Amino acid sequence: NLLTQDEQVRCFENVADHLTDDGSFLIEASVPSRFYCLQNDQYVEAEAIEIDEVRLDVAQHDPVTQLLHENHVSISTEGVRLNPIVTRYIWPSELDLMARIAGLRLKERWGGWSREPYNSTTDKLVSVYGR
Repeated sequence: NLLTQDEQVRCFENVADHLTDDGSFLIEASVPSRFYCLQNDQYVEAEAIEIDEVRLDVAQHDPVTQLLHENHVSISTEGVRLNPIVTRYIWPSELDLMARIAGLRLKERWGGWSREPYNSTTDKLVSVYGR
């Protein structure tokens, strides 16, 4: 994962260095606005509750670094299994600026892979960049 803004900009620059004139760079991302409604910048969500297993999504949000420290936890008769991940989210405007720094421009933006419209209620987005 690319955990700093600099690493993410370098990714855009690397793509731009290898992208053909008619090529496209597609990015799927979550829209991070939901993180700003969290109590104490953290949450616990039950992903599944079964007779012999419970799966939880546990996360802590750092709004300064835009990092989400997340752990998918499975508790079962076989024990506890942790699947941690740290990600840095990006606002759509930040994506567009990173592309511009790398010499790319936004060609299209959708609310998902079915090319549904992107709007204020969209949870995910797909951005298409090119020269």
